[in-house]
Amino acid sequence: MTKHTLFSSVFTLTMMGVLLSGCSQFPFHNKNHAYTNADDINFSKLPVTDPVTTDTEETDAFEKTIQNSTKRFLALKTSDDLSNQLDQALILLNDKPTYDDLWQELSEHLFLAPANSEHFEDYQNYYENKKAYLKRVSVRAKPYLYFILNEVNRRHMPYEIALLPVVESGYYPYAKSYVNASGLWQFMPATGYMFGLHRNWWYDGRQDVYKSTLAALDYLQALYKQNDYDWLLALASYNGGYGNVLKAQKRYLRKHPNGEPSFWNIRTYLPKETQHYVPQLLAISNLIIHREDYDIDLEPVPNTPFFKRVEISNQISLPKVAQSTQTSQAILKVLNPGYLRLATPPSGSHSVLLPIEVADAFKVDYQQKPHFYEVNWMRHKIRSGESLSVIAAKYNTSSREIKKLNNMKNSFLRAGKTLLIPLPQSQQLAQTPLKRSTSYNGKKHIHKVQAGESLWTIARYYNTSPRKLCEWNRISIREPIRKGQKLVIRSDRYGRKVSHTLKEGESLWVVAKKYRVTTQELCNWNGIKKSAVLHPGVKIKVWIKS
Repeated sequence: MTKHTLFSSVFTLTMMGVLLSGCSQFPFHNKNHAYTNADDINFSKLPVTDPVTTDTEETDAFEKTIQNSTKRFLALKTSDDLSNQLDQALILLNDKPTYDDLWQELSEHLFLAPANSEHFEDYQNYYENKKAYLKRVSVRAKPYLYFILNEVNRRHMPYEIALLPVVESGYYPYAKSYVNASGLWQFMPATGYMFGLHRNWWYDGRQDVYKSTLAALDYLQALYKQNDYDWLLALASYNGGYGNVLKAQKRYLRKHPNGEPSFWNIRTYLPKETQHYVPQLLAISNLIIHREDYDIDLEPVPNTPFFKRVEISNQISLPKVAQSTQTSQAILKVLNPGYLRLATPPSGSHSVLLPIEVADAFKVDYQQKPHFYEVNWMRHKIRSGESLSVIAAKYNTSSREIKKLNNMKNSFLRAGKTLLIPLPQSQQLAQTPLKRSTSYNGKKHIHKVQAGESLWTIARYYNTSPRKLCEWNRISIREPIRKGQKLVIRSDRYGRKVSHTLKEGESLWVVAKKYRVTTQELCNWNGIKKSAVLHPGVKIKVWIKS
């Protein structure tokens, strides 16, 4: 008997009793996938293997990006500093097998499936006919599997947990269900929030590969304890909710007072999706164990880290990260699907995942010149009646640049949606934090923002700069102002707006001289040109000194 065979035998006997346990979820975590409508367990109506990923063109592009990016990845040497801990059986045997392919390591450490082999035969028959799908999933798992498997191993959880995203999302981080579950681990919004996976316009923590994985494993470990250390019940709770598992156990015990409320015994009392969920995972696990026997072709995943996490202290532009690291924006999206825009959020602490071979160089470059990575655009909420050309003119940019920044295929706009607007160089914030404005002892004027106004139009009225206006009010130039917002004007040059009606014989020059302003200021305030012909009776806005 070889050392490796001895290890397998001893390890199997040691772990068979240990790994038959589970975790729990809150009632509202039930994802209710579309295939839960079957009234009975009908193996002819098993869920399609990719229930939340229906855009084939989108996922094809995703997989192609991963395949192209792994050329460098495959050339890397196996890491000597693995975070996973040795199993106790390996320590006792003083044997540490080395796995070049993570699917091989997985297949030799999956024990829940062999222990429950009589319960999932029909599901296995189903997946046997979905070999192409399993191949696609193995490609999608390539950037993430090393991290997930090592985190599972570090926590001494069953290796089957690393296969849970196969059932949940097909290892596609952008996967969404029709009830708004999202990410590799398909967190519902409320459950994600409870585990620190926050959402806003910029970011969705459920799609964050790093944070959602830690949250899912934390959740499963908590469910494992709640379910008296039974992994199958923990998995059922993760899918259907801990409350539903408790109700199923109570219903079973009412009919079988002396029975054992295990997953298989309470199965018929669980939601239909949950009845399928655990056997699906076990069937997939068993096929991976016996992939050669069933001619299952999986994309090899090298036993080396694909990415490294880099902490950042302020908002950064992701296209600039791609530029500086010579990494495609497509692979940045593969690694950072939690970021919904072209930049990290403007507030709070964040991080980016980068290919392992460029992460350290980026960290040094970011520390040396953080200003290079600052964003140079702002948000604009589209109002009813606005066109792309009108918005472009308002911000002194072009429709073409706006379309390019927002990946727009046409000029169609929808009121209420948000556009990113590229800022001209003259309107970008300086590469230093905003300073406090110098001491001002004069009378302050309060300007109430009107519909259609922007920082630039208001700054023009007061003959100042948008940057100075931001300094006075301690606000960011990148965030749009809102109607009714009050802005402090720390200048006594102009403090009150009046309406002047042109009289016969009056010109802009005459009016400017009367109010001790310039003709250019009159033109700015009224949106007219110096060459414009004005007739008597026309009303002109004039800002006069306080």
